[in-house]
Amino acid sequence: MSALANLQSHLEHYRQLPHHNDAVLADKLNEVQSWQRDRLRETHEELFSKPKYKLMGEYFVNKLYGGAEFDVLVKQFERIVPKAKKLEKLAPAAALETATHAIRSAIDATELDLHLAEWLVNNDLPVNKDNMLQAYRSVNEADARREQLGALKDVCYRTDKYINSFMLRKAFQLAKGTAYKYNYQPLYDFMADGFAAMKPLPNVASFIEPVCERELKIIDRVHQTNNDGSVDPFDV
Repeated sequence: MSALANLQSHLEHYRQLPHHNDAVLADKLNEVQSWQRDRLRETHEELFSKPKYKLMGEYFVNKLYGGAEFDVLVKQFERIVPKAKKLEKLAPAAALETATHAIRSAIDATELDLHLAEWLVNNDLPVNKDNMLQAYRSVNEADARREQLGALKDVCYRTDKYINSFMLRKAFQLAKGTAYKYNYQPLYDFMADGFAAMKPLPNVASFIEPVCERELKIIDRVHQTNNDGSVDPFDV
């Protein structure tokens, strides 16, 4: 299956998620994801505030994680992907495959947070640290979150490999005019923004490894039900 066919399949799955037809659930999901983005920024503030990591930090939180910006992108992708065969012929396959993996990872993150939102709605609870902890433990998807984090790490390494290839980078740049001409700008820009965010990094490992290390610790601590409350599981 081609990269764009895979992408279209992922978008169709995203559109079938229940919050698209449930305003209460959609609002709760927005609250959950807003809380998650704030938590990510707080957890990784020291790293994200460094000049060379700032762009990647924002791309990580706003584009690779999910949320309002991602939902807008999905709507744009849904419009262009069925007609984007020409872009598949022009843009390097590696770039399209990387973008597809990134979008899949963001959809997975959204679906995991959707399960938290459903639990909060069903229990009529607001979004705050204590209730999020309860939701995490009740939904109990630690393994799925580890897998999603691993997929996100893979996206970063795939992108790093791509931008370090002069031939692939040049081919991608040459595809820009055609992509814009045929209104494939959202998909092209999604990829281009990711490449631009990673370019200032000394190396991708210096960003994604400490991020994943902390996030894995949080996943472990959040799901340790024997925690007596003396340790904040989100503070690592």
